[in-house]
Amino acid sequence: MEERKRNMTETTEDEMEIDLVLLFHTMWRSFLKMWWLFLILIAVCAGGFLAFQSIRYEPLYASTATFTVGTGDGESGSYSFYYNASTADQLSKTFPYILNSSYFRSVLLERLGTDTLNGTITAQTIENSNVVTMRVESPSAEDAHSILVTALEIYPETARFVLGDIQFSYLNEPETPQQPFNHISPLRCLVMGGAAGVFLGLAFLGLTALFRRTVRSTEEMKKITSLRCLASVPYVRMKARNAKKVRPLSVTDRRISYGYRESIRALQTRIEKAMKKEDSRILLVTSTSSGEGKSTLAANLAEMFAMRGNRVLLIDGDLRKQTDGQMLGAKRGDGLIELVHGKKTEEEVLRKMKGSSMWFLGGSRPAKNPVSVLSSGKLPAFLKNMREKMDYIVIDTPPCGMFQDAGIFAEYADSILYVVKYDSVPQREIRAGFSSLGGRNTSFLGYVFNEYPESASEYGYGRYGYGNYGYGGYGYRRYGYGHGYGSYGERERSGETE
Repeated sequence: MEERKRNMTETTEDEMEIDLVLLFHTMWRSFLKMWWLFLILIAVCAGGFLAFQSIRYEPLYASTATFTVGTGDGESGSYSFYYNASTADQLSKTFPYILNSSYFRSVLLERLGTDTLNGTITAQTIENSNVVTMRVESPSAEDAHSILVTALEIYPETARFVLGDIQFSYLNEPETPQQPFNHISPLRCLVMGGAAGVFLGLAFLGLTALFRRTVRSTEEMKKITSLRCLASVPYVRMKARNAKKVRPLSVTDRRISYGYRESIRALQTRIEKAMKKEDSRILLVTSTSSGEGKSTLAANLAEMFAMRGNRVLLIDGDLRKQTDGQMLGAKRGDGLIELVHGKKTEEEVLRKMKGSSMWFLGGSRPAKNPVSVLSSGKLPAFLKNMREKMDYIVIDTPPCGMFQDAGIFAEYADSILYVVKYDSVPQREIRAGFSSLGGRNTSFLGYVFNEYPESASEYGYGRYGYGNYGYGGYGYRRYGYGHGYGSYGERERSGETE
């Protein structure tokens, strides 16, 4: 029993440690994305604190006097000093008490000829001595000096009933202050404000990471689905030597990291094995939202299938935003829209990629009503015909969490591969995406983690992986997919597709 409790405790501690690692990792990722906002927050807090201090600044002047207190017979002029601890302790307790008494304040106001005291009076007695320092702070230098001088004059009289006859021997006489003592230090204000900005920034990152319900591990995915993770495609950071020629991400490019190419190879092997087992031909690739890299992943899978000697057809099923042709480096052509509307035949819309056993179907003009195109009876007839001619058909669909297009394609597909970008989409949206595709005859093969970081990698592919490719990253919007499919799609060398 005790051993079981110990094991449960160790498991809990391990889970807490993993959670903390994920928390700090998410904070770091958020900082890398929003470092500029972090710096702006620090600058705003630093400048704001300095401005606030400047606006509310009120100069204060201090007038002080240090003296010793002697007691004795005022008529004979004989005074003695406190040297023993008991009398010195009595003096330290009594002196501030008298200063705050109503009698002392009334006499002081009467002597000053005013109803309010424009300042504060404090006194401090050096321990085990009769040395006292009296200090007056006031917005007016003249008032500070006047109040201190008057207080020193009336104090012996007001304290007579408590301390008896006393006399002050000045060590430091009161003077009119020339400068305020509470100067504003711009550097100090900037540092304090900047520190507050750092604290607020860290608090914001911490709260964002704490309540950010995205998926960062297979354990978190188990809360959403029982499907297995087929692969974790690592993150690749591309560095272009020429700003106008950015290398796309492709398994055919030997300059792309070995880890990335091996992850795609392993993923394709698992998919092919599962599809052969179920006698599947049509693979639907989708994700929850845009920017998760499913289009580049679909293209690389199709290319890997072709490299294994299979006849493969890649279909750009995103009729709202047909950009796969641009990604592949293919010339502008016709796609499903023209095929379904009867404007082009199969032979005219299918383009065989040069030097490969891969065909591509994708247009360049977005459809005004994609649902009507996908609901046409010509689409299932076309796919049935292609099933007989191709070994595999890979369909790149729009995100299922945004449009119903993927759900329509799912009626014609055999298997579904779901793409989940690491630490990107909220868990509730992923769950809704899976639900939108459920209830059909099409089976889920599993999911793939995209852009998996080195620190969280489960497959040991190093620091390389899947960069910002997909909707709006490399190879999908700004850049072509020229070198990535160099054997058949490089614009600058061949510029042609068969």
